[in-house]
Amino acid sequence: MATTQVSAIQQILATCRIFSGVSPSGLAFLAAAARIRRLERGQMLFAQGDSADAFYLVASGSISLGLDSASGRELVINEMRPGDGFGELGLITGQPRSTGAIASEPSVLWAISRHDFAAVLESEPAMAKNLLREAASRLGKSSEREGALAFLDADSRLARVLLEMDRRAKDLGYIACSQEDLGRRVGLARQTVAELLGRWRRDGWILTGRGKIVLLNRAALRREAEEVESR
Repeated sequence: MATTQVSAIQQILATCRIFSGVSPSGLAFLAAAARIRRLERGQMLFAQGDSADAFYLVASGSISLGLDSASGRELVINEMRPGDGFGELGLITGQPRSTGAIASEPSVLWAISRHDFAAVLESEPAMAKNLLREAASRLGKSSEREGALAFLDADSRLARVLLEMDRRAKDLGYIACSQEDLGRRVGLARQTVAELLGRWRRDGWILTGRGKIVLLNRAALRREAEEVESR
């Protein structure tokens, strides 16, 4: 791998919370060991239950982490974006992947093998502390999101997720997401998502195009997202 590429990966690693406080030599080792992975939109990186063999760092694009629900549909519980790392829990515990990972858009990742990840972990105390904090934080956020969605009806769940995605996509001016992707994020069938979007489009709350959604009436969607709390 070219020296300039290793340096670029090292800079990305340095922005990841898991590697905060790791020595320059440790970061350089990980950067040199990293291998590139390119995924197309909708391509699976790994499935829930797969063996954990690598840590991943997002260089570009986004990766959805999801759980298989009792209904057989996948529920997205987290979204990994550039600078985010994931997959470390299975490397530490030796357990299978607790979630599946699918590219929400064309994405580039750097993969660090279990062996190389463990080698640095053994020599970097700061990294071990970071992993504990990160695991606790992600568990709390995932549980909070699952709990919130569990008590919302379909309308409220979809409205809440659209508002979340709109906040993250403010620089674009629109939400880039298919109806199938939305269904995965809220645990609904694509047909149900299509019916809700169609109603909100007729009501003037949103505009929809091919894989794009523009929110026109955020106040109405916020009321829909919060309506269940007043019932």
